[in-house]
Amino acid sequence: MSQMRVKKIFTDSQNRKVMEINVLPTKYCTFGCVFCPIGQKGEKTDKAHHFDETEAFLSYLEREIEVEKPDVLFINSMGESFLNSRLEEIVFLAKDKNVKVSLYTNGYLLGYPQFAKVALFCDEISGEIKATTEEDFRKYQRPLEGYTLEEYWKNMIGFRERYKGEFVIYVTLIRGVNDNPDSIGRIKDVITKLDPSRIFVETFEDEKFCKAFGVSAQKLSECSKVILGN
Repeated sequence: MSQMRVKKIFTDSQNRKVMEINVLPTKYCTFGCVFCPIGQKGEKTDKAHHFDETEAFLSYLEREIEVEKPDVLFINSMGESFLNSRLEEIVFLAKDKNVKVSLYTNGYLLGYPQFAKVALFCDEISGEIKATTEEDFRKYQRPLEGYTLEEYWKNMIGFRERYKGEFVIYVTLIRGVNDNPDSIGRIKDVITKLDPSRIFVETFEDEKFCKAFGVSAQKLSECSKVILGN
């Protein structure tokens, strides 16, 4: 059964009414992260797919937008939203109704012209920073064959240089992986190059992953101060 749907409607910290949606029928992603909350089943790919159910989803979404009248459409899918070949139509369905579009992505595909083109239409893009070494990137984020951390960060930085909208970065601290001084220094360096509009530093809240990978509240506070320059 397809999971394309409105996930929830909420008010964000800027007092905006946000409609959060999933645009994938099941998990499709460029990574297979060991701490993925969706789980490990799914297709690992960087090729956009045609999903038959997108047609019905577009009609459903249009009705939901007309009824709920959100300020923002937040595209946050079961994997990488770019992998729905009709993502651009979804973006413009919202924009044609004067609804701002926010897109969450792991960020790797921002270096691919066909996906960057769609992202440039969005009002807000959110990307991620997790692993800070090639070894940890392969071990914990488990990307497609041939992907590198160097290219990952290069893709986001190159996109940011062209993007005029709000660019948000989520830094996830992982115990024993990126919570050491060297990793924090690398995170600061890439953030300087990304020049994001906003930065969120967090760790795992899910009980399963928090136990295995979460940092303490004290460690989170200490690292956040360094990363944010407070």
